[in-house]
Amino acid sequence: AVWFLCRICYTDTSSPQEDQYPPNIAVKVNHSYCSVPGYYPSNKPGVEPKRPCRPINLTHLMYLSAATNRITVTWGNYGKSYSVGLYLVRQMTSAELLQRLKTIGIKHPELCKALVKEKLRLDPDSEIATTGVRVSLICPLVKMRLSVPCRAETCAHLQCFDAVFYLQMNEKKPTWMCPVCDKPAPYDQLIIDGLLSKILTECEDADEIEYLVDGSWCPIRAEKERSCSPQCPILVLGSSDVNGLLPTPNGNGENGKAAADVVDLTLDSSSSEEEEEEDEEEDDDDEGPQPKRRCSYEKGLVSAC
Repeated sequence: AVWFLCRICYTDTSSPQEDQYPPNIAVKVNHSYCSVPGYYPSNKPGVEPKRPCRPINLTHLMYLSAATNRITVTWGNYGKSYSVGLYLVRQMTSAELLQRLKTIGIKHPELCKALVKEKLRLDPDSEIATTGVRVSLICPLVKMRLSVPCRAETCAHLQCFDAVFYLQMNEKKPTWMCPVCDKPAPYDQLIIDGLLSKILTECEDADEIEYLVDGSWCPIRAEKERSCSPQCPILVLGSSDVNGLLPTPNGNGENGKAAADVVDLTLDSSSSEEEEEEDEEEDDDDEGPQPKRRCSYEKGLVSAC
C-alpha cells in the first residue's frame, strides 16, 4: 500500500530530528481537517501529559486524480521554528523488513569478536579488571530462546533481542526503543550479531554464555538439582508387622558391644491417668484422704542407636 504522510519536527540541521508536533497544530487537506493524535493523560500529579508524535496519514483525504490537492498546516507561535515535510511512502510488513535486515544487516562474526575484546579491554584508569561478561540467549521481549539476535549499532551492551518479535511489535505499535537499555533503536540502526548467531547453532543446551577477554566464549549451564531422596531403600511397615520384625534384645551386641536398652515411652497418657485415679480411690477408701503425691521418675535416659 502507498501512503501519503506529513511529518513535522524542529528546524535544526545539526542532527537528525524526531517527529515533534507544535502546540495548537491543525492540518487541513483540501476542505477537510485531519485528526492529529491527542495527548495521553498522566496519572501522576505534576507530570505533563504527553503526545505521541508520529507521521500523520493524509491518504484518505487526498484526491487520487489529476486534481490539485491543497494542504494547510497551522500552529501557534511560541518562539520555536518547525519544518514540515510531505512523503509518499510504501508500507512494508515485518516479514519484509526482517528479510531485508538478513540481507544487508548481518555483522561479520570477526567484527563482533573484536567488539567483545574492546568491551573487555582493561581500562588503565580502573582498578577493577573485567575478566568476562555474561550474555543471555533468551530474548528479553518474549522470554524465549533467540532465533535472530539483533541490537542497535548505537547500543553499548552486547545483549541482543530477537529481531522477529521486535519488528512485529513495532509493526503494531511503533516505538523503536531497545528493550535492553531503553534507548532509541530505529530500523536503520539495527544489526544482526553474526557471532551470537553462530553461538546459537553450536550451543543448544545452554541459555547463557560468557564472553572472555580474548574474544572466546564458554557456555554457562545451570547446576543439576541435587536429589534429596536417600540412597538406601525405604521399607514401609505396618503396626502389626513391627513386633515381628524387631530383634530381641540380647546381653551382648554385635562386635562385642553391649546392646542398648530401649525404654518404651509410647504408653497412652489417658489410660495411665485412669489407672492412677483408680489406685488413688482404693487407697482413699482404706486409709482415708491423703495429700496428692508427685510421681518422680528416676529412670536413666538411654539413647537409641
